Order: sequence, then structure tokens, then C-alpha cells
Amino acid sequence: MITAFVLVNCHFPFDARITDELSKMTSVTNIYRTEGRYDLILKIYAETDDKLRNVISRDIDAMQGVDATITMIIA
Repeated sequence: MITAFVLVNCHFPFDARITDELSKMTSVTNIYRTEGRYDLILKIYAETDDKLRNVISRDIDAMQGVDATITMIIA
């Protein structure tokens, strides 16, 4: 099992719909709303590196209102 934190930069103004969509994803276990350069910190679990990449690139990065992400895999 792979655990990662993902920093999410959202389009201004922040749309609460993004957190609603993220909370429905089974891989996303925690969502923290933050102030500063990044708007959200997500804690994500995935079975493999490939599944983690798919969740981030296909599901999160492609979400309307998400401008950028940075992924930090927990070693």
C-alpha cells in the first residue's frame, strides 16, 4: 500500500464542489483546506505506484477547477 500527500492548487475563487468530488473518491482518505500557495492537502492511499499515478493524473489533475498538484510519496 502506498500513501501520499498531494498539494492541490485550485482556480480562484475556490469552489467547494472540488472538495465534494474529492470526498467521494475511495483513494482520498483526508482533505485539509489550507491558506497560502496551495488550497488543499490530500492524503491518498493506493495499492500500486501505477494506481496512485492514475488517481492523481486521471481523476484529480483533470478535475475542473484544479490548476496544479504536487505529490509527496511517504517513504
